[in-house]
Amino acid sequence: MNDTLAPARAGDAFARIVSIVLHPFAVFAALAMIATIVLAPTAWPRTLVGMTVVIAVVWGFIWQRRRSGRWGTVDASHPRERPALYAVVLLLLAGYWWWTRGSVAPLAQGVLAVVAMLCVAALLNRWIKLSLHMASLAYAGVTLLSLYVPAAVVALGMLPLLAWARLRMRRHTPGEVLAGCALGVAAAVALRLLAR
Repeated sequence: MNDTLAPARAGDAFARIVSIVLHPFAVFAALAMIATIVLAPTAWPRTLVGMTVVIAVVWGFIWQRRRSGRWGTVDASHPRERPALYAVVLLLLAGYWWWTRGSVAPLAQGVLAVVAMLCVAALLNRWIKLSLHMASLAYAGVTLLSLYVPAAVVALGMLPLLAWARLRMRRHTPGEVLAGCALGVAAAVALRLLAR
């Protein structure tokens, strides 16, 4: 009996690791640092501090919600859990945009694209719980095509693995995974068109 459960447990554990490593926080932090190093190398300390503060505050909020029993998972997996998460993240991103707009103008444009992407996801949340994991990785992959192609290839190449992980963990349906990916690609393409 234990021999038959071991592969399933290993698959579940691997899916969880993939979801943690490719969490939107990690993806956006990596994208912000790469964009800063490529576009405004002297501003990387400011970007690092800003990203650290945003991620710490959001994680604190998530941890408090989970520990208090208001959320079932740290992923805000139920659609009713997401509005509060969207509100906190959007507020922090607005502050981050304001803080970086002078020192790293292209990064500020990227933050606005992420804000727009999250606003669309928040509006659609009533009907579909888009995968923010997929949206963030797709956004990063397409955005990185104009910044650092090797990182873009890695990000885009990881999309199928992340899709499998989100489905394996039963956090999303196939439609939610595809819709999240489509939203990320659309936001990145819009950013590239507007940045010209």
